[in-house]
Amino acid sequence: MMDPRLEQGLAPREREELHRLWRALGATTPRPTRRDILRWSAIAAGAVATARHGIVDAAPARAPQRQDAQHVEGAEIVVPFDAFGQEITLDPHRSSDYGGFWVMYPNVWGGFLRYDEMGRIALDLAEKVVRSQDGLRYTLTIREGAKYASGDPVVADHFVKSWMRALDPANLSPMVAFMEPVRGFNDWIGGNANVQLGFSTEDDRTVVIELDEPSTYFPSFLASFVWAVVDPQALADYGETNFVLNGAGTGPWQFTEYQQNTQFVMEPNPNYYDALSPSLAKITWPVFNGPDAARSALDLYQNEDAVSADVPLSLLADVQGDATLKAELHQLNQAQATIRSLAMDFRQAPFDDVRVRRAFGLAFDRDRYSQIYAGTWTPASVFTPPVVNELSGYQPPEGFPFDVAQAQSLLAEAGYPNGEGLSEIVFYQPSGDSDEELQRIQQVLQIFQDNLGVTITLDNSRTQEQINQLIADNGGLQFGIMWWQTVTDTPFLLSDVFRPESPYMKGVFNWAPDLEAIGGDPGAAAAEFADLMKQADVELDAGKRNDLYRQGETLVLDNAVYVPIANWVPMFVQKPWLQGTRQGPWTGRLPILFDKDVIVAPH
Repeated sequence: MMDPRLEQGLAPREREELHRLWRALGATTPRPTRRDILRWSAIAAGAVATARHGIVDAAPARAPQRQDAQHVEGAEIVVPFDAFGQEITLDPHRSSDYGGFWVMYPNVWGGFLRYDEMGRIALDLAEKVVRSQDGLRYTLTIREGAKYASGDPVVADHFVKSWMRALDPANLSPMVAFMEPVRGFNDWIGGNANVQLGFSTEDDRTVVIELDEPSTYFPSFLASFVWAVVDPQALADYGETNFVLNGAGTGPWQFTEYQQNTQFVMEPNPNYYDALSPSLAKITWPVFNGPDAARSALDLYQNEDAVSADVPLSLLADVQGDATLKAELHQLNQAQATIRSLAMDFRQAPFDDVRVRRAFGLAFDRDRYSQIYAGTWTPASVFTPPVVNELSGYQPPEGFPFDVAQAQSLLAEAGYPNGEGLSEIVFYQPSGDSDEELQRIQQVLQIFQDNLGVTITLDNSRTQEQINQLIADNGGLQFGIMWWQTVTDTPFLLSDVFRPESPYMKGVFNWAPDLEAIGGDPGAAAAEFADLMKQADVELDAGKRNDLYRQGETLVLDNAVYVPIANWVPMFVQKPWLQGTRQGPWTGRLPILFDKDVIVAPH
């Protein structure tokens, strides 16, 4: 978010890793329920949407300052799009939960709400949003004069029709889990076609959404692209495939060309409710896939045939070694939205002992980790990413410390002095990684050897599918390094990842109330955590909500459920003559919108 985490803005190598994680988690339950599948799809990229206590106006929170008031008119630009093997349909109700779509789609598809570059909720087609005092009813008013690119007016019933299209039992949207809070959703998904879903209209400009229970994260869910409205007339005239190229959206752009999995093209929407870019007349998005995608995009950039390109770790040295590229390198160092953590299975020795878990966390040198990854990850000691703190006012608990002496003492107390007597610990890395990445992983594992005397075996002989099966057979993953991206302004990510029944705990790392008390009482802590999250997820008062989440994160850290180690720093190159773009932790390289602030300066 990944994305949620929706792995918006993540570097290619990082996104690929997260997709692997999702596939691994998807295999942990031999017979997942339909509800499990929906929940997994909701945070397939580790990017979960969350509770909001405020919705900003559609204007950016921080207006960009143009470097040059002069601009080129009629400019055409090329923006590489790494699909990471995802099928591209351009249909907001049929597309998967992939981070690139989260950032690209709002240029064409609009809903009542959208995100800004920080992951903050902003008004889009909504003139106003009114939440009832009990948090169960949202009344949304369409901005006056809203139209599709086709010129057809947007009316309230179109939203309901669009949402029911996403909820079509015969063709459920891969993103349908973001509608889960709606009244009647679970019965509907369960096959009860007679249930009355919580959608209604009061007049042509007013839509009402009713929920089963207060969900402080619902406005965030509502900003996801599955809630986009599409022109029903375009659907009727052009069919389920071709409507995407015939003015069916409300964003500042419209799709005008699509060569399947090769490229797609956007041109301005003359009926957009706001001013358009005074420069841009056409955006072409060539689609890249596979291990050479980032390199191909950077080559296009260097040849002056693209305006931007991601800079993953594999290309960082090349970029920094080129004077021109280095001058055009951007690093989003503020308010990172990603967290990487150590994770250990409570049901597999030696990590069934809380003392061992804490020892591994205390022995981990985060500065050394950052050096191994060339500063693309910066040290972190709490789970909630910094952007959450900035947007919500949340203050995390005291972070997980680095203390080798205490780590060694705890390991000895658990009966393993100098790491002696520990059962074998294996770190599984899917086969096919580069030699450079394997060397980095070996250096990371060496931290435990140096600080605890513990040898961790690196096994990269198995495919991801084989690792998935191993997790299912063992009922968990003994030891791993996991990461998540949030698009939240509250710590709701804590709830979705760590609740005992979460698909990211049950059958994977197994923090549960029935755990045996060894070196602590993780079972009691898991039960307490679940109760805190049940309260936090529906608490409408921001201060009380933050306090509940803080208590929950304290339990996560105390029990070393995850041990936070680093926040990711997105890096990309962009031509200096493309000005007025807004990028942040939610977006990474791709601007939040190619809108009226974006210009092409003379060059």
